[in-house]
Amino acid sequence: MILIGTMNWSSTRSRGMFQCPNCESKETFRHKSSRPFLTLYFIPVLPIGGIEEFVQCGRCKNAFDPAVLMNRISPSPASSQPPSLTEARPDSFQRDLLTIIALIMIEDGQVTEQEIAVARTLYQNIAKSSITREELGRSCSQVRLKRVHLQSFLNSVVDRRSHNEKLLLVQAMFGVAGADGSISPGRLGALMQSQSVLQIDESEFQRAVSDTTQWLS
Repeated sequence: MILIGTMNWSSTRSRGMFQCPNCESKETFRHKSSRPFLTLYFIPVLPIGGIEEFVQCGRCKNAFDPAVLMNRISPSPASSQPPSLTEARPDSFQRDLLTIIALIMIEDGQVTEQEIAVARTLYQNIAKSSITREELGRSCSQVRLKRVHLQSFLNSVVDRRSHNEKLLLVQAMFGVAGADGSISPGRLGALMQSQSVLQIDESEFQRAVSDTTQWLS
């Protein structure tokens, strides 16, 4: 019997100290690269996806976008890292928007055609840029492989996103969550927590939610 499967290869690019958005304290981190491989008899033989980078907290084990290292703690003079390993990727609202959409899509363990259609419309209208099904699918796979949690991700973006950008992220979340006509209890709980995590006034939060439909046509 031929045994074929998949595995996720990962390697550590750098280590250091950073301010963990989830722990809200100074913790160690590992800046990792990962890539999925097709395996034959448990041996990786063929890469089936692109290389992705993420930062993993040594304490809570949550994964974050490498942009979180923009606020990292400077190493002591006794230690050093090559400059290419300590530089975070450029900040991008479009990347954060796509990540938040992907996290909501996979929250309940299944993705429907209606969710895909709504997600593409939301992204195109908010980001002013189109996105293919394949790109959306890769984003969903990446956040699943990296075990990114919605609240942890929101904690990581709260300080780098403007107030208006936070409201747009809220609208994107609610738009995708309600794509099938109803919102699951798990999604609803996560969405309601986003108000406090993103530090949005309740009245503004409610107004943003009610205005979500402007991005759906």
